[in-house]
Parts: sequence; structure tokens; C-alpha cells
Amino acid sequence: MEKVFAEIEKKIPQKREGMKGKVYHWLKRAEWPVISKKDAKDLQDSLHKLETELGIAINVDIEYISRTVLERVRANEILEWLEGHSFDSEQSEMQSDLQTKMTAGTGTHLLQSKELKEWLADGEASKAFWCRGARGAGKSTQISAVICNLESKWREGVHSSYEERAMGYTYFYITPNCLKDLTASKIIITLLLQLLKQVTSGDSDPNKASFPQAIIDLAGPSVRSGRIPLRQELTKAFIESAKCQQFPKGVFLAIDNLHLLPVQDRSDRATDLIEGIYEFLTEVQRSAKIKLLLCSGNAYMNHFLGDTEDIKPFELAATPQDLKTYLNHKIEGEDPKARRFRADLRQEEGLTKEMVIEELIAKSDKSFLLPALQMKELFNSSRASSISDVLKSLPPTFLDIYQADLSKIRDLQHEESLRAKIAISWAYFARRNLSAYELECAVSFGRANQGGNLPRRMNTIKIDKILDWCQGLLILSEDVESNGEDLILGGSTRVQFVHSTVYELLRDQLDLIQRIEEDIARECITYINETDLTEIVSDDVSSRGWREAKARKYGLLSYSAEMWGFHANRANNSEIDDLAIQLLQQESKLEILLDKLPKGASTYGEGDLLTAMGFHVAIHFNYLRVAKLMVDKGLGQINPETTVQTFEGDIIESKTPLMWAIISDAKDVSEWLVQTGANPNIKIENWSPLHWAIAKGKYDIAKLLLDNGADPNLQTSDKNETPLVFAAILGLLDISKLLVNYGASIAAHDIEYMTVAHHAARAGQLPFLQWAIDQGCDPQAKANGNTTALSAACYQGHTKVVSYLLKLQKYPTEELSALLDWSVQKGHIEVVCALLVAGADTNYPAHGGWVKNQRTSDGVGTSQGVDDEPCYWTPLQRASRNCNIGMMQLLLNYGASISEKSGGEWDSKGWVRNSLGTESQKAEGLELLERWEREHS
Repeated sequence: MEKVFAEIEKKIPQKREGMKGKVYHWLKRAEWPVISKKDAKDLQDSLHKLETELGIAINVDIEYISRTVLERVRANEILEWLEGHSFDSEQSEMQSDLQTKMTAGTGTHLLQSKELKEWLADGEASKAFWCRGARGAGKSTQISAVICNLESKWREGVHSSYEERAMGYTYFYITPNCLKDLTASKIIITLLLQLLKQVTSGDSDPNKASFPQAIIDLAGPSVRSGRIPLRQELTKAFIESAKCQQFPKGVFLAIDNLHLLPVQDRSDRATDLIEGIYEFLTEVQRSAKIKLLLCSGNAYMNHFLGDTEDIKPFELAATPQDLKTYLNHKIEGEDPKARRFRADLRQEEGLTKEMVIEELIAKSDKSFLLPALQMKELFNSSRASSISDVLKSLPPTFLDIYQADLSKIRDLQHEESLRAKIAISWAYFARRNLSAYELECAVSFGRANQGGNLPRRMNTIKIDKILDWCQGLLILSEDVESNGEDLILGGSTRVQFVHSTVYELLRDQLDLIQRIEEDIARECITYINETDLTEIVSDDVSSRGWREAKARKYGLLSYSAEMWGFHANRANNSEIDDLAIQLLQQESKLEILLDKLPKGASTYGEGDLLTAMGFHVAIHFNYLRVAKLMVDKGLGQINPETTVQTFEGDIIESKTPLMWAIISDAKDVSEWLVQTGANPNIKIENWSPLHWAIAKGKYDIAKLLLDNGADPNLQTSDKNETPLVFAAILGLLDISKLLVNYGASIAAHDIEYMTVAHHAARAGQLPFLQWAIDQGCDPQAKANGNTTALSAACYQGHTKVVSYLLKLQKYPTEELSALLDWSVQKGHIEVVCALLVAGADTNYPAHGGWVKNQRTSDGVGTSQGVDDEPCYWTPLQRASRNCNIGMMQLLLNYGASISEKSGGEWDSKGWVRNSLGTESQKAEGLELLERWEREHS
């Protein structure tokens, strides 16, 4: 075959430089999967057919081909799906924040280092690049400079050919805030999303982007179901994407702040997180196309890289020159504190700015953080001694400075000290960064609120005063004043610790703030209880307008309603549990609580929220203790007697508690409900709990259900789909094998007689299809409308599935030819090419559902009626009507007749003139047909 291919390459005229690679690409994808060795001579003797591939490469817009490949799963749907399960916005803000705060002339030590340049240039599989160094040495800032440099190079070459593009880049900064909800899967999804955004960068229409096939294959079924793929699937997609043609020079991956991971935590969640990241990094490191950079302290690296021979250590430190530039910039700043310091410095004899800088550098321990914190002490206008004396007595480490700051907080007046501790506690325990206004409300509420009034915009303590009380341990994400709109929920200004080391200190010494999780939970519940909801809630349960409209009046309500259950669950306190039960019994509060639950096809619909009770809200938070108490008190039922309720004449079925638990990913509650006797075979809205578990991709829950009596062959009430059909659509091989082991029938079909092979082919799940056929599923089985697995794959444009099925057996010419109609109409050019190579007839007239001799004013036929005479289109007429130039070229090269009129009164040229295309497309189409007639007359 390769000898034949070499001869073909010589004979096909090369009309454009570099076309050889494109010809090879098309031949490999369209020809080789379906042509055996014995066909080689026929292929050699039919060079005019092989010119098709060259014609496609020359005449078809690659962006157009990308759109057809992604016709079913649009690029923007993939982006939205990934964004819903990622930390993309937080990571972008972190990268931007690091660049904004970087002092000009600093932070490029790593970027300019010989070691990094050599490591990046190494084309072979290389060691992971390990950036270590003292905490506060500016490691994150220096890594952000590398990312920024790679980003600039990528943008410069984004419109170049693939071969000329720069290295792709991905990154993840682990922060105290994201740790609250961090999983290995979310990290990988964030990295995948970054890759896709690079593919679409520079193009206003993301649908034009040629996404890596690995991501398309992964997203197809997952977008529809909303499920998060398994970590192994995500890892494979990321590694394969790094190898694709969009990233010819590979992908740079940086993960920073590994030392923040809870490696000492022995809980199931922490263990899963650590093991998941370890497995991902282990797989990534084996790829020659991924450059892995990790940043952490020495004590944590053995959890991720194992043998030290696998890493290339690099000591990251603040260089003396960088420190000098940084400190000079701070002292020469225009803020009032810097000006006051310079005025005081001029009053001291024998002390200059240069001397101060040199002294700070000498004490810096190669860290930016320490002199920055020491500078705060020097800038303090209330210092009791001279600058010289303060300089001599500065704490030697940043931990000492933090301890000194905490001592100052304790020495404040009682009310101020209490409010400072409240602010720090909220910053530590909150599951996301609070806006400045939210923190104002939090500090003005609760134990320190002497007046008992709910904090409003006019009576909150302002953020600048709160930050002063906190002695600089908390800062705003941007240098802005507390002046209104931007500080409302959703604004850009957030409160954060001055450095992640503050979080580490508090994590190890929580007694320093004298505050625990139950305080946050209590205040969230109390805030909800004391808020007057009568003017907030709306008749439409799906409306969220109250949040924006009332943010000024009830600034902490959104956070409290969204997060109270997580804090209460983690508090593990019986008093808090009692408060939670009281809250969940208040029907007047349920709407505000339910409004914060996620809505969508894969979570809860409007009907669910209409029928939900407090018991369901407890389940949503995986709040097992309260769920048990509510059952004991008769406030919830494991197997409700009825799930049917009527609302304004509409009959709505509410999901069972077990279904809520599965949809909410509430693993603890799910296990408890099953073990307590929840019915695993009840069907609500057509689905059983097992169907829901598979739709969410939950292997453990599926096994739990099967172990406790779930029927593996239970069909949905509407379409008779078994759990195995759901697994086929989603491509869940592990769950499919589990179902078969528990007795699931591989031959089962739905109400339309579609088997799992049909569903897998239609969903593009090639590995599952291959497995199902090996298990005995008939690939030739016909469903209603004579639908086969091949026709389902052709209709959806799954080229790999089509090629596999064509290679599996020989199909009659008439069947292959009939499949051309929809494939041509939907623009699946690669599928059409595979069908033609397999023997489809380009002049076969297929019933297209249009009426002969009848057309609208624009020349397009009207829909066929009962008594209308059907018309039969040839593939070329169909392509001409759509003015699909690439498809027309393909069909012509395979012998399509231009003069055929079976599809109405026009031949192909007539259909081009009366097509749906633009005037320029029509002109191009006519020029193609006329040129073809001249050259082949």
C-alpha cells in the first residue's frame, strides 16, 4: 500500500506548496480504513478518484470542514460545558492579578534562565521542571511571567500554519479559595478549557475553530447529559490534545502552590484529590509533548513525582537586583504612606533610601514577601520610634510578622478586635472569595452586632476600616475604595489574604482567630432567618433577579443561601443541626434556598423545585446527620407514599429522595438511603435511580444500586431504554461491563427497536461500539425506518464509526448510495468520502422529501404533502442546492452527473442558481460546474 501511495503522490499534480501532507492526511483518514491490500491495484488504476483528496485540500476551506465535523456538537456548547465544571475564571483572574502586581523590571529570572530555555527546547521526553524556593520568593509571579511570554508568542502565530505555531500553554494556581471545592477532574477540565480557548483565540466565531478530536469525542455525549467525564477520560483527552496538530510544538503545563494541598488530611475527599492529581501528573509526565512545571516546597514533592531522577530542580529566589527594583518602586510610590515615609526619612541623619533598601535586602532571605511585610512596618505612621530603630527591630521572618499582626489585633479595643477576627474567620472559611460588600455585611452582623439590626448599605462598617483592623493580613484584589457599585455581589473587587502563607498559618493554628466553622454556619442560617423575604421572592421559582436587585439591601443573603449547608455539614455540631432543621421547616424560606440550587437538564428542573421540601435541600448538601434527623422526626420519607403533586392544574412527579441524592452527588446520603431501604426500581419521570446514576457517570452508586436489587434491564417508561442504552450513549465502558456482569442484556432494544449498537454509533462512541459487537450485538440490526448502526453514524457525521463499520463488512451499493443523501445534506464531507470509496453511486437518486415542479419564490421546493408526487435527488443536486463547493468537487471527482434532473426541473447548475447560497457562493459553484464540463467534455 505504501508503494502505491508513493506512486500516487508522484502522479497527482501538486498545485500548492506543502500539499503532499494534506493529500496524505485525506487519504489516511478517508481511504486506508476501508481499502484492503487487494484493492491497491484498483486504486492505482483509478487516479482520477484519488484526485478527490487533492481537490478537497485545494478548494475546501479548512474552517468550513471544521464546522461540519462539529455540526452536532457546536464549539460554543463545548466551551459552555467545560466552563460549568472548571475554575477557568478564577485562574484567569489569578494570572491577570499576578501580572498587574508585578513590578516593572522584576519577575523574569525564571523566564530568562538558561535552564528553562534548554528544557523547553528539548524535543524528547524530559524531566518535570521543579521550581522550589523560600515561601514568598515570588515563584508564582515568575511562573506567570513565563505563561505571559508563551501567551504572547501563541497570539503572534495564531493565524499561522500549524507548523509555525508556538507552544500551547496551560496553568493552574492552587489557592486557598479553590481548595474548598477542588477535585482532580476540575483541574483537568480547567486545563482543557484553556487549550480550547487558545484554539479559538483571534477568531470571533468559535464555531470556526478546529478543536482537537480528543476533546470533540469526549464532549459529544457529555455536553448533552451535563455529566463530568471520568478522571481517566479527562486525562486521556488532555494528553491526546497536546499531541494534536493544533499544538505541533506541544503544550506547557504549570501547576503552582502544590504545598497548599491537604497531603496530611486523611479524609476520603482529600485522599481522592491527592491520588487524582498524582495519577494525572504521572500520566502527563510520560508524554513527550507536554512540558510539566511544578512549583512547591521540598517537603511535598515526593507525593507527586516519586523518584528524584524524574525531576529537574531549579531554585527560584528573589534576586538582589529584583529586590532593589521592587523596594525602590515601593518607596517612590505616590500613595500617602510612601510620601509620609520619604518625608520622615529626610528628617533622619545618617540614613538614606539606599541604606534602607540594602538593609531590607540583607534580611530578605531571597524573598519578596518578607521585605514587603517589613516595609509595611516602616510605613506605619503610628510607629513609636525612628525609622532606624524600627529597621533594627524588624521581625526576622514573615511568620513572626504575622504573629505580631495577630498580637496587634488582640490588643485593639474589644469591639474592633472582635470584628477583625470575624473578618479573618470569614476569609478563611468562606467557600469562595467574598466581595468587599459581603465582608462588610458579615463583619457588621452576628456576635458583634450590638443593635440587632440586619446590616444594610447605610449601616455597614466600611471595608477600608475593616482592613485597617486586620493589620494588613487582608487586602482587596484591586486598589479601589469602597465606593459602591463595584463592591456589590458579582463585582470584580474581592477580599483575599495578603499571601497564601497567612492561610497556611491559620490552618495550622486555628486558635489564633478563636473562631470555628460552626460560627459561620450559625450566622448564615441566622441571616436567612432574619431577612424579610416578602419583597424579594418572586412567583417564578426559576427567576434569580432578586439577587441583583436586592444585593445592596441584603448583601450576605446570596452567599448564605448558597453555602449555609456546606458550612453546617462541616461544623458537625448538634446545635447547628437543630438550627438547620428549623430553617428547613419554614416554607417561607424554601424558595430562597431552592433558588440557589443548580438548575439544568442534568440537575434540577422547575418541576423539581416546585415539589421539593426541606428534606430535599438537606440531601442536596449531602447533610446526612440532618437527613436522618428529619426522617426520625417525620419530616422526610425514604420512600414517599406518593410522588405526584398538582400545581395550578398541572400534574408533576417529584423525584424520590434517592434520585435527589444521586443528582446532587451526595454520596453519603445515597449510600444511607439505599442501605435503609430506598426503592432502587421506582420510576419517576420515566427514569429509575439506576438510570440517573449512569447519566451522572457514577460507577460506585451504580454498583451500590445493583448490589441492592436494582434491575439492570429496567426500561424507561417513555422509550423503553435500558440502563445499558444510557451507558452506550455516554460511552461508559466500565459501567457497561458492570451492568453485563449483573445480567444486563446486550441484545435489548428500545421502543424504536434501536439496540445499544445503534445508540453507540449515533453518539460516536466507537470504543463502546467495538465492545458491544464483540459481546454479540448485531451491527446489521434494523430499527424503525430501517435505521442501522451505519446509517445512524452517517447521519451524525461520525467518520471514525463509519470507517470502522465499512471495514467490518461489505455493504450493497444501493444501501451505501442511499446513505449519501443525508450525509451530503448535512455537510459531512469525510463521511461522504468514505461512502464513495466503499462503492456508493454518486448518481443514485434518493427520496429527499421535496415536491417536483413546485417551488417557492426563492426557488426552494416546498415540503411534501400527502398527495404530492415525491422527488428524488442525486447527491450533486443536493450539494448544489446548498451551494457546498467542497462537496460538489468531491462528487464530481467520483463521477456525478451535472445534467441529471431527477430532483426537479433543474440540473445541478439550475439548483446552484436557485440555491440557498450567497451570490459569491453561487458564482463560485457555477464556475466549478462549467469548468468541470469544459475539462471533461
